[in-house]
Amino acid sequence: MLINELRDINFIIFPDWSNLETAIAEDLMNVLRTLSTHPARQDITLLIDSQSLSDELQDNANSLLFETVLKLSLEEAISEELNVGFTGQLTTQEWSIIKSLINFRIPINNEDRYIIQQQEIAQVPRCELSEIEQQTIYEAARLESWHRWGDYFADSESPENAIPYYSKYLSSCPHQINYYLKLSNVLYKTGQMQAAIKTLQNGITNCPQAEELYYWLIIRLKQSQNYLEARNFAQKVTQKFPENYVFKILSYLMLPETYHTPQEIDIYRAWFQHGLEKLIQEITINSPDEQKKALIGISHHTNFFLAYQAKNDLVLQQQYGRLVNQIMAANYPQWSQRHPTSSISNNQRIKIGYLSYFLCSWSGTVLFLNWLKYADNQKFEIYSYHIGHQIDTATQLFQSYSKKFYHLPNNLEQVCQQVIDDRLDVLIFPELGMDATTLCIAGLRLAPIQCMAWGQPVTSGLPTIDYFLSSELMEPLNGQYHYTESLVRLPGVGISYPTIKVDSVRRNRLFFGLREDAIVYISSQAAYKYLPQYDYIYAEIACQVPNAQFMFLRSGISPERLKQAFAAVGLDSLDYCVFSPVLPRDDYFDLLSLADIYLDTFDWAGGNTTLDAIACHLPIVTCPGEFMRGRHSYGFLQAIGVTQTIADDTSQYIQIAVRLAVDINWRYSVREALKLSSNVLFDNPTATQNLEAFIKQAIALKN
Repeated sequence: MLINELRDINFIIFPDWSNLETAIAEDLMNVLRTLSTHPARQDITLLIDSQSLSDELQDNANSLLFETVLKLSLEEAISEELNVGFTGQLTTQEWSIIKSLINFRIPINNEDRYIIQQQEIAQVPRCELSEIEQQTIYEAARLESWHRWGDYFADSESPENAIPYYSKYLSSCPHQINYYLKLSNVLYKTGQMQAAIKTLQNGITNCPQAEELYYWLIIRLKQSQNYLEARNFAQKVTQKFPENYVFKILSYLMLPETYHTPQEIDIYRAWFQHGLEKLIQEITINSPDEQKKALIGISHHTNFFLAYQAKNDLVLQQQYGRLVNQIMAANYPQWSQRHPTSSISNNQRIKIGYLSYFLCSWSGTVLFLNWLKYADNQKFEIYSYHIGHQIDTATQLFQSYSKKFYHLPNNLEQVCQQVIDDRLDVLIFPELGMDATTLCIAGLRLAPIQCMAWGQPVTSGLPTIDYFLSSELMEPLNGQYHYTESLVRLPGVGISYPTIKVDSVRRNRLFFGLREDAIVYISSQAAYKYLPQYDYIYAEIACQVPNAQFMFLRSGISPERLKQAFAAVGLDSLDYCVFSPVLPRDDYFDLLSLADIYLDTFDWAGGNTTLDAIACHLPIVTCPGEFMRGRHSYGFLQAIGVTQTIADDTSQYIQIAVRLAVDINWRYSVREALKLSSNVLFDNPTATQNLEAFIKQAIALKN
């Protein structure tokens, strides 16, 4: 029975096929007679279990059903609106899905006793034939089916199909808080932001005390670029729920993802600074109840967007980091004391732990995968703690490179206890600042030496993080002034990236909406990396390269801002700019191979994206910024000795971008240089050896 043949109300029977056909035929007759006269028969499917039947016996069962229906139709004019069918042979996954959408099992006289005694079948509600026509049974089944079908489609490749089911369910059950959240999430995933917001507003109207609905409405308003509305609403919600620190933190520290003007950055930063000061003054942790509320508050927030303002965040991060540390120490004093190192003195292998929400195919952790791969297993033991949900091929690699690998999502205390039990010497956080739970854990002292790497290249501000593991080639001379941690300048770029395999190009430019004769500039960063003070650069390049096309991936830079920047020089941005969503990997690398020039972003440079461009031998125009986060591409190019496309300022950046377009020979020479030198960055064990040398030194200093 195919999934699309099921209806709103689904019954199942389990005939004992070892019995006489006449006995089974009588059961079928009784069930079909009852269902075919049901007022809602057009909404009903009857499934007949036949999973155990061979092909020959299935043919016999088909004949029996046909004869039974024929006989019933001759006697009583059976309705054709009823849908009847056999389950047939099902895989475990197919049966699991079908079972989740079955409302009732109808007991019959000749029933397979062995099957119905199995736990998974026993859990399916029974419905006697005498009960089927009861209106309450029908209404309950219909409501249950609506939310079951909604749940099924929400997790499918067609989540939009869940919308009518969730909507019908909520129209009959308007106080089901969780389903407002589910419907809103599906609407958000399918690009219907205003409908998602409206759903949450309706939920609040019907469930005015449901704090989670207020929380997600704040988040969705912010994501829809209605930052001021989100902030004002958060302040009102804080007044309604004054004991909820989540709302207090949001109202004080929430930042926009993007900005319209440079002046906005200063305004919102001032608001953040003032809000942080108020937050520190107002949050109290004197009682267990206050401690728990404060913990819930900080476990729902990170200062992620603060770092995208291109300012020195040390003071603000330090203030917030101290607050996190104080709250965590108040809640978990047993995990806030320093531990002595033991491995070196006992002549044992050094235990290194990696803890992240993103031990998967995520850019900020894949950067460090080879630290694990090339570890000296004679001297080091690797422990990995994956506290996120996503499991993929990269997760499997992290696991294969670890002596012990733990997948512990949604349980901060279990993670902390496991780290303590493993008695690590060094705990490394590949990123800090992306995930709130990880930041909270880092606010404790779970290992004698605790480090963060540059998966999120901004100081944590936490007094519990000892070292920031950075890159000699990416750090400016005054880099230490940007971190509360001790800065470690690992030689070179500090990492060795997994080899990138680039296959032959399958697509052409027209597939991506690009002209064959254009000079294609590609920029593939998230929207928050594009600061408004640099919008003019693309228009200036277009003025000097009339056949330029700029491809922005991930729907990056604001089209409205580009429209204004191009209009300022008398050009129409639509003639030059093309936008693309996130692409499948093969298409993405085809696009890189078809492009002419890669344009790096200012103040927050590309990391993985730059390495992808290098692997495709695509010339990269970059200008190193004031902070390490704006110097990734600079460091990579320095490492391979291809430095001719590194600019000193915005003016030279434009000059280089234009020259690469008009000087074909120079562009070709840069491509060839990248081709000859790029292997330095990939699968080189030296980076791990440098890391391990530092760890030994740090442990020696500790002892």
